Amino acid sequence: MTDPVDEDQAAGPVLVAGPDGPTTPELLGQQPAAAGATPADLTIQAAAVNALVRRWLAEPVPVPPATVAYWSSDVTLGATMLAARLYRRRNSAGGVEVYGGDGPAYVRRNDPDVAMLLGLGEYAPIRVG
Repeated sequence: MTDPVDEDQAAGPVLVAGPDGPTTPELLGQQPAAAGATPADLTIQAAAVNALVRRWLAEPVPVPPATVAYWSSDVTLGATMLAARLYRRRNSAGGVEVYGGDGPAYVRRNDPDVAMLLGLGEYAPIRVG
């Protein structure tokens, strides 16, 4: 999807989820980790992650003359990756994805790429007061 560009980014296509939240079932369905998911599964995952990210981050504010605020590309991608990881983990007991010759392979519980894109944990901006 192409649409508005953040002022701090170079011009070009960006991920745009719109005002309802930082990710959508359509964006989530494009992730390899969500392959085979039903539309209902994608809707549930996107809604849950949108609610979570809204609690973590401030809502975007429209910049005049725009009347609709869009989530930035990094937040949109981070939320979509988080939703895909949660979908992938849903049926993995204890995070075990597969057992192989070298032992179990796990789905990561904490993803530093998602934390970096969403500005969480050690990637959070410094705030005073």
